Amino acid sequence: MPQRGKRAENPLRGLFITFEGCDGSGKSTQIDRLVKRLAREGFHPTVTREPGGTEFGEIVRRVLLDPQGPDRTALAELFLYSASRAELVSRVIKPALDQGNIVIAERYVDSTWVYQGYAGGLSVTDVEVVNKIATGNLYPDLTLVLDVSDPLVIHNRLAFKQKDKIESRTESYHAMVREGYRRLARLFGDRIKLIDASVSIDEVEERIWTHVLRALKDRGYDLFNQNEPRRE
Repeated sequence: MPQRGKRAENPLRGLFITFEGCDGSGKSTQIDRLVKRLAREGFHPTVTREPGGTEFGEIVRRVLLDPQGPDRTALAELFLYSASRAELVSRVIKPALDQGNIVIAERYVDSTWVYQGYAGGLSVTDVEVVNKIATGNLYPDLTLVLDVSDPLVIHNRLAFKQKDKIESRTESYHAMVREGYRRLARLFGDRIKLIDASVSIDEVEERIWTHVLRALKDRGYDLFNQNEPRRE
């Protein structure tokens, strides 16, 4: 019998989950909840973020998100994000997956496709070429896009924080970002799951867990608690 939180067979690769969505959609909150829920099932996932996740990546993050930083072209952003991503994949994500671990990343290649490609005006084909080079063609097994249709909800969530360089862009830009994610979900429905993030935090968590549970089962994991977390 497989143990809780274990696979019946040694995996060739672990499970790679990414969270996507516009700024203020609740990604960090839901990642924290998912990590705690997975811990109750016996998992200890590797959690990381983009840009960042490595010493080099955190330096790039500061350059990209500094609200007082200089303006730059979408192409320059593409290469900076991709440089950070290349380090993250080689030093964190791929080693963890090779060991059979679960990896959860806040943002990944889909962010570049949407922010620099669809909303930023770059050729999607060019973005995809750079993405593949930076990642070694490593794509997530499951991508959860937290979607908020009402821009007022996002405005209220970001009202009391200092906005970074990207968050400070125009509403029309962020509207393009939201639409870009919806287009991705339609194009890659097998991997990308669009989740209404305007409902309660608890309801969003349950919808996320449904998709994660299915992905775990597809990987061959056996879980005791399939719907409700264990009471401790």
